[in-house]
Amino acid sequence: GDGSNEMGDNLPSVDLGTGKTAKQLALGGAHTCAILNDNTLKCWGLNNFGYLGYGDLIPRGDNSNEMGDNLPAIDLGTGKTAKQIVTISGTTCAILNDDTLKCWGRNNGGRLGYGDTNARGDGPNEMGDNLAAVDLGTGKRVKQLALGDAHTCAILNDNTVKCWGDGGDGKTGYGNTQWLGDGPNEMGDNL
Repeated sequence: GDGSNEMGDNLPSVDLGTGKTAKQLALGGAHTCAILNDNTLKCWGLNNFGYLGYGDLIPRGDNSNEMGDNLPAIDLGTGKTAKQIVTISGTTCAILNDDTLKCWGRNNGGRLGYGDTNARGDGPNEMGDNLAAVDLGTGKRVKQLALGDAHTCAILNDNTVKCWGDGGDGKTGYGNTQWLGDGPNEMGDNL
């Protein structure tokens, strides 16, 4: 797009696989994710911290034969598909078909919401059924999600808002600068 004759009919479509089309896109600082017409999820681009969700740190989409049918769907767990995808530099989160939330990638400030600061999706056996849903409290489900540089906020099924991660400058809205989601007993009903 920065030179002549690169746009219009000269700009090819991104190959998502045989019979696959995109329903939703999310763009991180250095990666892209798409929910496809079968509600599966594919991500490509840089992969520091495992934010592509393939259990490694290998970038995808920068070499031939990495896209299309060669790019696998991300394992979200048995019977789980994506309803909404949200990304930011270093982190990816998906609202799943049961309105639960899973997040992976960089976990600075506890923004993934798993009670620690460990990255997820950067090693084997960290995705799929091994990646727990974020605990937002008894009976709580996610309607909408937003990611900040080091914090996350969700609108829940009762229209309340919960935020976690780096609370610096009061950005989580709890009247303090505390980090939440980076230690035990900070999520769920305690949030």
